[in-house]
Amino acid sequence: MKSELVTTGCMLGALLLLSGCPSPAPADCQTLPPAQGGYVLRFVRAGPAAPGCDTATPTETSDLWIFDTIASSQIVVHAALSMPYPDLPAPTPPGVIGQGEFTSAQVDQSNSCQVASISTMTSGSGASLLSYAPHDMEWLAGPTYQGAEFKANVTVTAGTCTADYQVQALSPAVGCESDADCDPFKQPFSSGIFSVFDQSCKTDPWTAPIADYLGASGVCFFNQPYPSLK
Repeated sequence: MKSELVTTGCMLGALLLLSGCPSPAPADCQTLPPAQGGYVLRFVRAGPAAPGCDTATPTETSDLWIFDTIASSQIVVHAALSMPYPDLPAPTPPGVIGQGEFTSAQVDQSNSCQVASISTMTSGSGASLLSYAPHDMEWLAGPTYQGAEFKANVTVTAGTCTADYQVQALSPAVGCESDADCDPFKQPFSSGIFSVFDQSCKTDPWTAPIADYLGASGVCFFNQPYPSLK
């Protein structure tokens, strides 16, 4: 009997070595929800401005975008700072909400998710026209990152001026007065920013629009290009 148990145990051990443990299911692609406060976007113009367009399409600027992931890997986005909703009961203007879809429902082996393009978000007309056409979006995803960072290319039109921008984005949007405000381990309340990111309090000119919106002197943002990990 003892020899049979030993033989059976050896066979089970060999089977486990051959089969291994089952691999965890791939995580779903997602954005951080609106309750997280949206994403800080840093826009860096990809080339020189068109003649007479330096003011309308500056070298660098910022915005606050709010995303949500809905059924079938679809996402929606609203540029909350630059295209605010009108006061109720006025209806939401058509075109201010962008829509897109992750190219795959699950995170790939490099912890990334992609969105080929988002429908153009547009507000105003004539000299007050502003539109964003995001494309080639890549999200840092999976259980560790959860879509808290992305990079993208965005074609921006302001009035009669158009320029291409490279964008890096971080959620949640956190206003700051010093690096201590950006600390994930701050007491008594965390900044809410994942500790894997290399980031600090930024007060550069590009932060002004969103820092003013958040009622702060600066905004917590990355210290390095994408993915800016520690």
